[in-house]
Amino acid sequence: MEIIVADYAGFCFGVKRAIQMAEEARKEHETLQTLGPLIHNPQVVERLHKQGVTAAEDPDAVNEGAVIIRSHGITPEVLEQLRARGVTVIDATCPFVSRAQKLARDLAGKGYDVVIVGDKNHPEVVGILGWTGGKAKIVENVQEAQQLDIGPRVAVIAQTTQLEENFNRVVEVLREKTDNLVVHNTICHATRERQEAASRLAETVDLMIVVGGKNSANTKKLTKICRETGTPTYHIEQATELCAPWFYNINRVGVTAGASTPDWIIEEVVVKMTELNNEDIKKEEEMNPAETAAENAPEEGVETQEAEAENATKNTAEGAAPEDTAEASQEAVEAHLNENMPELRRGAVITGKVVQINDNDVMVSVGGKSEGIIPINELSLRRVENPEEVISVGDEVEVMVLRPENEEGHPILSRKRVEREKVWERLEKAAETEEEIRAEVIEVVKGGLLVDVGIKGFVPASLVERGYVEDLSQYVGKTLRLQVIELDRSKNKVVLSQKAILDKEYEQKRQETWDSLEEGQVRKGIVRRITDFGAFVDLGGVDGLLHVSELSWGRVDHPGEVLSEGEEIEVKVLGVDREKGRVSLGLKQLTPNPWETAAERYPEGTIVEGEVLRIAPFGAFVEVEPGIEGLVHISQLSHEHVEKTEDAVKPGDKVQVKVLGVDEEAQRMSLSIKETQPRPKRQAPKSKPREAAVPKVQEEIGIKLAEILDEDIRKKLEGKGEEA
Repeated sequence: MEIIVADYAGFCFGVKRAIQMAEEARKEHETLQTLGPLIHNPQVVERLHKQGVTAAEDPDAVNEGAVIIRSHGITPEVLEQLRARGVTVIDATCPFVSRAQKLARDLAGKGYDVVIVGDKNHPEVVGILGWTGGKAKIVENVQEAQQLDIGPRVAVIAQTTQLEENFNRVVEVLREKTDNLVVHNTICHATRERQEAASRLAETVDLMIVVGGKNSANTKKLTKICRETGTPTYHIEQATELCAPWFYNINRVGVTAGASTPDWIIEEVVVKMTELNNEDIKKEEEMNPAETAAENAPEEGVETQEAEAENATKNTAEGAAPEDTAEASQEAVEAHLNENMPELRRGAVITGKVVQINDNDVMVSVGGKSEGIIPINELSLRRVENPEEVISVGDEVEVMVLRPENEEGHPILSRKRVEREKVWERLEKAAETEEEIRAEVIEVVKGGLLVDVGIKGFVPASLVERGYVEDLSQYVGKTLRLQVIELDRSKNKVVLSQKAILDKEYEQKRQETWDSLEEGQVRKGIVRRITDFGAFVDLGGVDGLLHVSELSWGRVDHPGEVLSEGEEIEVKVLGVDREKGRVSLGLKQLTPNPWETAAERYPEGTIVEGEVLRIAPFGAFVEVEPGIEGLVHISQLSHEHVEKTEDAVKPGDKVQVKVLGVDEEAQRMSLSIKETQPRPKRQAPKSKPREAAVPKVQEEIGIKLAEILDEDIRKKLEGKGEEA
């Protein structure tokens, strides 16, 4: 019988630290007590008691000497009471528990409704509750969380030995109750590692032994986790509780231990199991040497039975005595039964028919003298509450023989072990061929996802998608496309990757896109990323740059004004550089260029409304429609002299402009604001008082000359356009 001790079994850091502190304190203090049992292990507590470290259940009983605060911690009120009495306090509170206490205190102080996920009667939870001033609410499971009445601001923490799955489910319930939820996962990482290691081991062995105090919360949870795998599990405190019948026909035994279990107790259990196994083998050989020999040489046994049946038939034919004939006939019948009955040896895989379904087991006819029994926990790889959900009377099933015969003569069978064997064969083949398999996500765990591939497989968070995934909970219940990347049957370890599948498809699609890309094509793409200078568009594994200047014929200050990430758009390929891996794209090219018809739509003399886009020392640029803008030279801003452009207009102003000229080829337009305004009348210069009045005709000639000069300047400016 192989005995395997789980990783992370036994003392955790916090418990080991507490015991070391107690042993050190015993050297310095004549009177030393612990407030309650130092750890939940009676054997360790008894050993400390023999060393002079006694346990006081009531803090009022501690009035002198030194007291050790156990790893579970206490309330701040009790701590102050002890110090007020002059008692030396040695605080051995587990650092993980201390962190939970401080978080609870701080969150309660900030006005949060604090919810503690844990056992309300456990000393650790009682202590944490005290650090919130007794204001926190305690829930043990989803049902209690659903009935909880909470405020708008909620914070949730956990008892350090909580099951991760239970904590996550409670968190999901609380999320539905409030939009303002602060989550602090205070579960000890050592607890998680111990639980995960125990679960993995339980799935690979025939029997699990969990060692630890009967009142230890973390040991009880370990037992529950192991039993949920379907493997028979026993919880013991010490080696003397082991029973020999537990190990009958057992090949592999797993051993794990709670955080309060010392190494010497685990070692005693392993030694005791080894002794029981050796004694059992010796007794079996002494009591049944023939059967033992038959097991070692099954082929010879079969040949002997066939020979006996042949001899019996021969004797009958030669006219043996009637009684001899009857005996020979019986022997022949038995030989025939033996020949046609499957070999019920441990580990054999046989086929049977379901004849009866009970609440806790299934009866299967396997051709023997009595039906075989499939216990409910050996019915399927998944946990089964009702056998009729997975099997029906009349079904033919493949089963593995766990025990050829129990106390009542029934073979004990397992359908689950056959399923597991087939699963491993399928996974090994998939790993060799890189075959894609599909599996449903059943749980979010630390660092990734658990999926159901017949057994539990692990998908690291970094291998779920090609990019980073922030919230893994969105995948629970969904089916992933996976490739096996690591397989270790001895450790029951299966690591899978969806990213490997997606990477292959991406590279294939990318190459196909590069091969088909040509300048001038119009292609569909998805906006993946927006920057200040443009947007990157995925054309199918190849990203092209859509520069901000190529978005629209009009002015675009930022790509986010016209595009959004995830949007599907059509673009024109402006350039392809395969050597540098660059593709330039355009969007405005898919719409008519407004300059092509600008002269037709804006003939000289047209007056339109436009918006001042920007100003320069020499004038202002005015947009008359998206993509069409013209220059209003500083001399065309007003009939009055304008020193600075900003003295007349500013960006954003709506103005009336007159088209002075359009150059479609150069995509330029000359505009005037003053030409849309009435021309002011010129006033004749005033004569000096001592001079005679200027004749009226002379005044008119002067005004006319000024108008001619003004018109000449305007024409020259029109001829030069923006260069004037």
